This record gives sequence, C-alpha cells and structure tokens, in this order.
Amino acid sequence: MASTGTEFGTTQLFLTDSRLVLAMLNHLRYQALQRTLGLSREQANVLTAVALLSAADGAYEATRRITGMRPHVSGADAVIGAAAVREASLSLAGPSVRAVPGLGALVVFAIFGRFAVPALRRSGQRARAAEQRLRAAERRVRSERIKRYAAARDRARPSAA
Repeated sequence: MASTGTEFGTTQLFLTDSRLVLAMLNHLRYQALQRTLGLSREQANVLTAVALLSAADGAYEATRRITGMRPHVSGADAVIGAAAVREASLSLAGPSVRAVPGLGALVVFAIFGRFAVPALRRSGQRARAAEQRLRAAERRVRSERIKRYAAARDRARPSAA
C-alpha cells in the first residue's frame, strides 16, 4: 500500500467527527422545524438566522446592562462588524437566502424595530405622563379660580343686603 504523504491523525479525526455532528444537528434542526412549523429548508434557514440574530441582540443587551457601558466602536470597525455579521448570517441561513429579494432590508427593519419599539414605548409613556400632569395642573388652576370667584361672590353678598 503506497503512502500518500499525509496521515489521518487525531486532528483530521476530530474535524471529521465535528463535521458529522454538525451535519446531524443541522438535519435534526430542519426536521424539527419542518414537523413543528411545516417550514421548508429555506424557510428554516431564514428562521434560524432571525432567531440567532435575536439571541445575539439579547445577549448584547444583557451584557450592556451588566457592564453599564456601551462599547466605543469606530465607524470603520462598525462597517467591518456589519459585513462580518451579514456574511455570518447569510452563511448560516444557507445559499438560497441570497436569492430572496428584500431579505436584507427586512432583517435590518426588524433589528431597528427591535431597538425603536422600546424607545417609542417610553416616549409614549412620557407623553401620557406629561399630559396627565398638565390635566391635573389645569384642574387645580380651575378649582382655585372657582374658589376665588365663590369667595368674591360671598364677600359681595353681605354688602348688597
């Protein structure tokens, strides 16, 4: 038997085994999503990408809350990070996702919506609280005016009698 020059060692065995495990987990993921939600492979890839991005966002938010500070990222680093996240999510979702028109815009809209909805909710709550304070102040002013008019009316009555 002739030697090819490369031996099949523990490194190659580990890589082969890990690829087999990942392929099996990927197949089980497809099967679970198809049975529970009735999704095709392409739809399962998109759903998985959105779920992973949501989980990453949740992990980031939790980390930011724990540390209490935002990371200072330059513009160039943000562009490189966005490109890396895009490529990672597209590679996770599968090759057919690149052919879906408008998917990138949808994902960006979903991510920005994730950040915008809590801010809009807080703004609405603050506006409601400000309106309630304004109405309470208006009621106080109105009742004070009524008291003053009633007191002036009561002072004017005895002098007329």
